[in-house]
Amino acid sequence: MLNEKLTEKTTSYGLNIAGGVVDSLRVKEDLKTVVRVYDGGKIGIAGRIGEGDDGELLEAAKEKLALNIEYPCNLTENQTRSELTAKTVIKPTELVKTIKKLIARLNAAYPDFIFSNKINMEEYEKVYENSKNTKYAYSCNYLSIGLVIKYKASANIMDLFYGAEADYYDEDAIVRDIGKLLNVYSTKLPMPDEELPVIVPNETVRYALLEMVAEKYASGSSLFKDKLGEKIFSDKVSILTDRSPAQTQNGVSFFDNEGVVCKDDKFYYVKDGVFCGLATYKRSAEKLDLPLSGGGYSDFDSVPSASFMGVKVTETAEKLNDIIKGKAIYVVYTSGGDMTPDGTLGLPVQLAYLYDNGKLVGALPEFSLSANINDFFGKDFIGAAKNDVFEYCDEKVLVAKFKINKA
Repeated sequence: MLNEKLTEKTTSYGLNIAGGVVDSLRVKEDLKTVVRVYDGGKIGIAGRIGEGDDGELLEAAKEKLALNIEYPCNLTENQTRSELTAKTVIKPTELVKTIKKLIARLNAAYPDFIFSNKINMEEYEKVYENSKNTKYAYSCNYLSIGLVIKYKASANIMDLFYGAEADYYDEDAIVRDIGKLLNVYSTKLPMPDEELPVIVPNETVRYALLEMVAEKYASGSSLFKDKLGEKIFSDKVSILTDRSPAQTQNGVSFFDNEGVVCKDDKFYYVKDGVFCGLATYKRSAEKLDLPLSGGGYSDFDSVPSASFMGVKVTETAEKLNDIIKGKAIYVVYTSGGDMTPDGTLGLPVQLAYLYDNGKLVGALPEFSLSANINDFFGKDFIGAAKNDVFEYCDEKVLVAKFKINKA
């Protein structure tokens, strides 16, 4: 009988901001431990929240073997690796004072706006170990900013949102970034008549990824049915999971929740436009005779499934300004997007700006975007790059042509 254990510990310092005032601090510690045992092609799983006896947890997992859940046992042997990247972002004892100073500065610099919502500082540790002498460890610290911004003269509950995540703190850069949104927010521009490229968040790639889950592909219901190994997108498009420590995706460890580590910490779903990989975990990989994508995920004591932690589109240029010379439409945020079975993507845009030679110059009316996912990553794809509109955090964006549907 073989076994493995996954432990995740998170300490979160959560600051609540209401009406431009830091009004509370909440410190929350979460410790989750999951033990899995394997015997005779079956899996037993037991989980615990908080401290406890690991021996008791192991026995509880053994008892769950009676549920006869089939699962392969492919444990990594004799591997040890640690990537302990945690560093001091802000000292916990100075967090409230530091963020109060930031909010006071924003209130003074932008008196026509009200700032609310949350700023969290996270300390995260993750350890995987098994009975075949393998142990992996990862840790990180990062600051997560999510500011809801209301224009005082507006009747809306919220008008803008500033989100950023980084493993360092730079008050000046944050204030400058927010200023780039607010200084031209009152400059209301008409929707341009000419066709312009559109800048969208990197997370837009998720619509393609959902069609690359192994089980969905094997069932024949994927939009990319029977196209594995074929060219489906532009040569400029490479989509991959990158769990290497050099990446700034905080909270993404080099190993997944099943202890899988990919070669060079990378796994490609699309490389140079060729559809070459599917999202798997150990059960789907064995059943469908596919390589492991390193995206196995388990929520507490559940059976693992596939996920897309650490996914990105490879940059085609170092900076956004290297891709676009002149004007474009810069999408700040969308909500309620969807994709139809034929691959038609619809994105309602709540806030967008006109971008001109690297700067935001004014806010545009609400509208929606539509495109076929094959065209978005195919003939209409322009590029991917670091978002150099803003300074704080290492954000990536995608640039493509869309059909613009005016409100």
